[in-house]
Amino acid sequence: MALNRFSFVLYLFILWKGLSDSFNINVKQARIFKGPKKSQFGYKVLQHEAEGQKWLLVSAPRDGIAKSKNGDIYRCNISNKRSSNCMKLNSGEAALKNISDDMKNTHFGMTLTRNSQGFMVCAPLWSQKCGSSIYNTGICTNISSTFQPSGITAPTAQDCGMSMDIVILLDGSNSIYPWYEVQRFLSNVLNKFHIGPKQIQIGVLQYAETVVHEFSLGEHKTAREVVEAARNISRQGGRETKTAMAVKVAW
Repeated sequence: MALNRFSFVLYLFILWKGLSDSFNINVKQARIFKGPKKSQFGYKVLQHEAEGQKWLLVSAPRDGIAKSKNGDIYRCNISNKRSSNCMKLNSGEAALKNISDDMKNTHFGMTLTRNSQGFMVCAPLWSQKCGSSIYNTGICTNISSTFQPSGITAPTAQDCGMSMDIVILLDGSNSIYPWYEVQRFLSNVLNKFHIGPKQIQIGVLQYAETVVHEFSLGEHKTAREVVEAARNISRQGGRETKTAMAVKVAW
């Protein structure tokens, strides 16, 4: 049987109604939660219940000072009031305080999701430095139901490893002159190395008639400390140059 135009439109309307779900938004009793606009307050929201109260968790991934917008999470008390104040948890600062890498613009709060411990928040732009290389691995923290950070998760972070150990032998005999040129050369060389606990370790031996350990591997933790120590090395002096003995000691 052919359908006329009216019945055909009615048929399509009934079909569309059967495949869809509808809902109402209560605009008369809306609850308003406010936060700093420049922090992107409201990027993510999550309902949460703790300590016998109901909360709305709101992320602000650009929260913070101008030079370090690391982001954070706010908790807003859900009450019968038309509006409610929100309190910043400072969870990003608390969770990442033991991270040694420079923390800037990590956007903590771009991920906000519930888990078995409470909820998890991520900072996807956290960068890990390995020498001159930078890896955007991201980092997450678990936060308990009572709003306490409870561990860091960084599954793609890697161990930078130890690049190499370098022992430098300095000829400190009377045949080397002027000594300040040796110090300048040594400082220039050391400034080119990526020195650190998980990077390059430097040791320096000076030799002439005897061999002297100026400083050992790992004694100085940064390039600045190593360069400063190298500048303070004074010449040993002596008529003999026992290079072979120095190599043996260094080995």
